[in-house]
Amino acid sequence: MRKFSPAVLSLVAATLLLPVLSQGQSVHAALLPDSASRSGISVTVTPPFAMVPSSGTVQFTALVRNTRNVAVGWSASLGTISSGGLYQAPAVSTNTKATITAVSQQDPSKSDNATVMITPSSSNPVTITTTSLPNVTVGISYSATFTAAGGKIPYFWSLTTGALPDGLTLQSSGQISGTTSQTGQFAITVQVADSSSQQQTASASFSLTVGTSGGGGGTAISRSFFDADFNGSNPWPPSDGQGQPATLAGIRLWDDGVKWSKINTSRGFYDWAAMDNWISKAQGQQMDVLYTIGSTPQFAGSIPPQSPCGPSGPYSCSSPTDINSDGTGSDSDFSAFVTALVTRYKGQISFYELWNEPDCTCFWSGTTAQIVRMGKDAAAIIRSIDPNAKILSPSAHGPSMATWFDGYVAAGGAANFDIVNVHMRGAAASNAIPETFLTIYAEVTAETAKRNLTSLPVWDDEHGIKQNQLTDPDLLAGYVARELILRASVGLQRQYEYTWDASSPYGLQGNASGTAWDQVAGWLIGHTINACVAAGTIYTCNVDDGQIVWDTAQSCSRGSCSTSNYTYPSGYVSYTDLTGTRTTLSGTTVPIGYKPIFLQAQ
Repeated sequence: MRKFSPAVLSLVAATLLLPVLSQGQSVHAALLPDSASRSGISVTVTPPFAMVPSSGTVQFTALVRNTRNVAVGWSASLGTISSGGLYQAPAVSTNTKATITAVSQQDPSKSDNATVMITPSSSNPVTITTTSLPNVTVGISYSATFTAAGGKIPYFWSLTTGALPDGLTLQSSGQISGTTSQTGQFAITVQVADSSSQQQTASASFSLTVGTSGGGGGTAISRSFFDADFNGSNPWPPSDGQGQPATLAGIRLWDDGVKWSKINTSRGFYDWAAMDNWISKAQGQQMDVLYTIGSTPQFAGSIPPQSPCGPSGPYSCSSPTDINSDGTGSDSDFSAFVTALVTRYKGQISFYELWNEPDCTCFWSGTTAQIVRMGKDAAAIIRSIDPNAKILSPSAHGPSMATWFDGYVAAGGAANFDIVNVHMRGAAASNAIPETFLTIYAEVTAETAKRNLTSLPVWDDEHGIKQNQLTDPDLLAGYVARELILRASVGLQRQYEYTWDASSPYGLQGNASGTAWDQVAGWLIGHTINACVAAGTIYTCNVDDGQIVWDTAQSCSRGSCSTSNYTYPSGYVSYTDLTGTRTTLSGTTVPIGYKPIFLQAQ
């Protein structure tokens, strides 16, 4: 834990323990209407006190009351401050105090001050924490992400020596992705650079092995397969039921207070505070970020007929008013938001989803031509500003692939995305049966084949149990495990659980479902898995070093689970359950139940 000198603590006490602003956090002033005379003008600077590291930045705002002229002039006793209130601290070697002053341009006799305590930088060198890379399988979509620690996030990655196989690329976010037809060993050296004012770097060498399908064929699974949605950031960081860090490579931002309507509340105004918080938390856990675009703000939309919009508000599902029903028009409001978003988070958001569930009028009540136009504009902006970022299609559902999604592609929408993204939950009560996914996936593959999209990766960035469908902790743990295993077995590149932090008992945070997730991650990461095969109610999924098996006819209640006897293939000597407990096999059969087990030969 970092310790501060008595002088710093005294200063904190003197400021009555006013809020401390983290580095880079934005705070936005509210503008009050004109009221009384010039003599009633007042200026209030926020925050009144902040700590910032050497050479760091902090955003100040000034609230000016009782005048329409809310402009202020900024000054700093040490360092510099922009006309917009962004303070840049100087490099210091000891704790140093600076004063920030905002003076009303309407009445220069009215001003307010804030105090900044600048703390010296600590010795925290950046290091690469990745020790090896998962193997690559020819013809199989691959994704792996380098991780680092220390220094100042965000990190920026580059290839310094060697070459990746044809079809694979290294993004500045540290993600290697793509599909290759080359085989062999590829020696590479990567470098990571941090964001310190005096930039730190570190390098490491790796060997990347590319081979043909192992274990009789199958899909190679990397850590990037394991991703989740969140509704809140507490508790953080995510963990399982055994107190272990959750195996999560990516986070999807949607129901997190960061929708278009939450950030861009009026034309030209952007409140980035919640986004900055999420980006910081994701980077602190080495997670990449998928941002879902959606929810039209009131200033840009209108209330559609019959008010179909969902809980995000009566305007949220409307098309922007500056786009005509045939897709013509300026599209200036949406384009301005996407431009501001991608510019601010270039290299920090790895993926953009073009709209959430537009196949439901609760999220989109406009025309196909309008949403195709918006996707075209968004894609052009994203690819121009951050060419390393990848774009997901608007998220349809399995049954609507042949209708809504097909219409989107027919109207020219395929050029807008790099990844086919589908929410593959089961409809209504069928969602409580994990194997329903296989039917939905068949609907997805039929559509991608029809529209010649089979070369694109397929993702599922929102799936999971719904409230009151299952409540027993053992059933929920088994459900999580089975939905993961099935999605891995068909070759989905990535999937996102919705949501990791859902209210008890449905989320995964700190419970048996989170432990089941981590156990399945341990079984699959760095291995290949074949398509699961059903024999009656028994499902088996061959992995290159074992077999996963469960029986859908079994169930659990109040801590007790029923089982059937499964005659396992010869050669296996033990099995591991969803708690990580390993049991030695004897005889020729093993009890199997609703929750999968993993048979192993060693």
